[in-house]
Amino acid sequence: MLRETVLLYRLTILYMLHRVNYPISYNSLSSFLLEGDFTDYFNLQQLLGELLDDGYISKEEFHGKTLFSITESGEASFDLLSRELSPSIKADVDRFIKENNMELRDDISVRSKYYSNDIDNYTVNLFIEEAGEKIMELNIKASSTTEAEKYCTKWMQSGSRLYPMILNELMN
Repeated sequence: MLRETVLLYRLTILYMLHRVNYPISYNSLSSFLLEGDFTDYFNLQQLLGELLDDGYISKEEFHGKTLFSITESGEASFDLLSRELSPSIKADVDRFIKENNMELRDDISVRSKYYSNDIDNYTVNLFIEEAGEKIMELNIKASSTTEAEKYCTKWMQSGSRLYPMILNELMN
């Protein structure tokens, strides 16, 4: 790839992560870049690897999803070079974010994890985040990994529906 093209793609990824201010799943990121014919799969992998290696983005695995976030150095780099990204590309990214806002948020807003306390004793941590801040958290004990995974799966499926119900019940 040409150096200018690489810079353009890197800035596009950084802009997208900068605009949402929370982690974005690989699927959402690749959906924009691949379906929009910005680049191909192999170049996307290379670009993400370079951005990770340079410390401009971070990656975390969460329930089988790969989530990407912009780092402080990524923000600083983007701020320095943002004028290099055309207004039309920024508009395309903004349009994609607006059209898929709920889908992107759902990738990370309802979250769960579990950890072992000792043999056959687990704590299941269920929570909802908004803009990277926990707005609700629930810890439940489970007696097996199967039970813990079931709690996590059910929470991921129904947490966004349960949250307003819980708030409503608490407020009335």
